[in-house]
Amino acid sequence: MASANPADAQDARLAAAKKAAEQIRAEEIRRDVDYLASDANMGRRTPHPGAPSPGYDSAAAYIAARLKTLGIKPMGDSGTYFQHYTVTRSTLDTTKVSAAIGAEPLQWGDDFVVNNFLIGGMREANVIYVGNGTRLLKQGVDPYAGFDIKGKWLLVNAPTAGGGRATAAAGGAAPPNVGRGGVPPGIVGVDYTTISEVARHGGALGIILVPTPALLARWTRAATVGQDLNPSVGIAYAQFQVPRIVLTAAALRRLLAGTGISADDVLAADSLGRYPASKDLGKRLKVDFVATVVEARPYNVVGLLEGSDPRLKEEWISLAAHLDGAVPAAASVPGNALPDQYNAADDNASGSAGNLAIVRALLAGPRPKRSILLIWDSGEEVGLWGTRTIAYGPWSEKLVLHVSNDMIGKSRPANSARNGELSAPDTIYITGPKVLSTNTEANLQKALKEFPFIKTDRVYEDIGSSFFYPRTDAGPYLERGILIMQFFNGSDSDYHRPTDEPQKLDIAKIVAVSKLSYGALWIAADDVNRPRWDGIVPSTLWWVTPKR
Repeated sequence: MASANPADAQDARLAAAKKAAEQIRAEEIRRDVDYLASDANMGRRTPHPGAPSPGYDSAAAYIAARLKTLGIKPMGDSGTYFQHYTVTRSTLDTTKVSAAIGAEPLQWGDDFVVNNFLIGGMREANVIYVGNGTRLLKQGVDPYAGFDIKGKWLLVNAPTAGGGRATAAAGGAAPPNVGRGGVPPGIVGVDYTTISEVARHGGALGIILVPTPALLARWTRAATVGQDLNPSVGIAYAQFQVPRIVLTAAALRRLLAGTGISADDVLAADSLGRYPASKDLGKRLKVDFVATVVEARPYNVVGLLEGSDPRLKEEWISLAAHLDGAVPAAASVPGNALPDQYNAADDNASGSAGNLAIVRALLAGPRPKRSILLIWDSGEEVGLWGTRTIAYGPWSEKLVLHVSNDMIGKSRPANSARNGELSAPDTIYITGPKVLSTNTEANLQKALKEFPFIKTDRVYEDIGSSFFYPRTDAGPYLERGILIMQFFNGSDSDYHRPTDEPQKLDIAKIVAVSKLSYGALWIAADDVNRPRWDGIVPSTLWWVTPKR
């Protein structure tokens, strides 16, 4: 007769889970890695607008076929394992882009250019002047005080405003003060916020930049292409969603005429370090971002292993690895003559194959109480497209922990100096639990004891490290207040290079990391206590409200 002692029963479940880790085998991981990182798959580049990727399609079909054979529930579109999302590339037609201050037209190239844009269409609203746009939070300086900026154009002296994707600029230590009107010293979100953070989080319609010599020097290199998820969500590696234009000095004088704000004072404000008071100008600006649009429908591979507990199975833990590789566009097109073949073996065929092995172990052992959302996402290398789709989608309401395996197959040679940031053969980096969650860290420590296959290095368990945020697949989940646990070996000279080949992988390390990752995942998923974010909110994520 089985023991009625709950502790004994749980010990028996853990023992069975430990035995199931034996299903993570080197020969199967080698088989999966060799297929995913084969020359035939051309690096698995994510399909882009106007650029299909048969290599990615082949790799995704391979993962889906394995999941079907294993009996994993499909979570994609129309009963498949493929979850599609939309990416839009908009290209401005500068012969048709128009603008006006009230009824007074502005001409492209003569009066204004676009500094950043993402989605075409008409933008029309009142204009508010906000000085240099910097809130000094600890000093109580707020140029937006008393104004509702939602749906408004913001006119700003912002000499450091730039375009492109939000990477480390999304948070963390600011650069030194670059002069009057520059970014102040300190930490964004703690000591200050700039026009970019305020406009994004406050729902501004657009930003009008006061011309500076640097902006005018780049006048002919206007931003005419925007590409991102549609709708665009998230911050880390997303293109900045709020459009920006730059006015000439003459156009600025027309905008400020009759407002009570001197154009001369505004133009000289950066050099003087003295800005006119914020003011609603009482004028409307209209910009029609006329653009041609091309769309693509990339996709993630997703499945679900339902939990065994009737209540706790509604709490999900995600297990993810990005399936795509970082390769030049031409490398993913059959027949192109390229001097080098990109196969993206460590980044991230290693994690993709490791996660398949973890699925086999999950099925061989006791079904954990919580459900496991299984993800092989796409678009990671171009902007975390697939990750942001899931983290900002409806499934995020169920997610209580995100586990990521990204690059787990390389080691620096034993007894050698560091090769880039590579971990040692017997060691893997982990970030997340120690900073964020007491019980998740406790479960990780339990996994290290019960699944002692590899040691851990917590050097990047540091909120100031870009490997904590935003340079991580887990970044969008952190933005949504979801706990993370990420395993990675660091990068070396093969990172994002044609030399990232499967024969260079340390298969024994992938096996060891996958066994530990499986153990940590299983223990967290089977714990009656929900993973809780009871640690700090890192300053790099100052706007986040954690799931408690």
